[in-house]
Amino acid sequence: MPEITLYLANGACSLAAHLLLEEIGIPYKTVVMKMGPSGWTAVDGSIETDEYRRTIHHAGQVPALKVDNEVITENPAILSFIATLSPERKLAGKTALENARTAEWLAWISGTLHGNAFGLMFRPSRFCDNEAEHDKIKQKGRERVLAAYGIIDKALEKKDFPVGEAETVVDYFTVPFWHWGGRVGLDMSSFPNYTKLVKRIEAKESAKRVLEDESVKPAQ
Repeated sequence: MPEITLYLANGACSLAAHLLLEEIGIPYKTVVMKMGPSGWTAVDGSIETDEYRRTIHHAGQVPALKVDNEVITENPAILSFIATLSPERKLAGKTALENARTAEWLAWISGTLHGNAFGLMFRPSRFCDNEAEHDKIKQKGRERVLAAYGIIDKALEKKDFPVGEAETVVDYFTVPFWHWGGRVGLDMSSFPNYTKLVKRIEAKESAKRVLEDESVKPAQ
């Protein structure tokens, strides 16, 4: 088994990888990062922003997964790799088609829900330099987040899992974004199927440990 280190920030999108690593039960370490004046830096002082950009994540973001002497970035790649560490669980799907559906969901969540919708809400300056337009951009992001939640909820209307009939990495990747909805004041009870999925994941003993470690309140 390789030596695994996850660089994370409490309650960030890195929560998905943290939940998954704890669930499959392999040895791993974490380095908790916080936002400093010029970027992410380790809470314990073990790595500063410049070194983190130079040696771990070229864009200075979280998560990053160090595997022996290699580093994997981007959630779809990280989660897909973690799935290979527990092949008997088939966390990327049981068939070739399910593998494709898993990749499809990971790309959509990362690109549409995270990068685009929440990007508009949290980082309007990425999309427009004119500060006078930022409130409109944030509102557009809010609308897109709600639309994305609706897609997830509808996909779960008649089944328990986004892909196939068992858990995949997709289930875990949805969890942090459910919490982000509550953080920005959205009524997550409007998405009962999505909420049911998150509660199922968070009922696991492994998830309880991670949520406590990251100071994230479980779904209610």
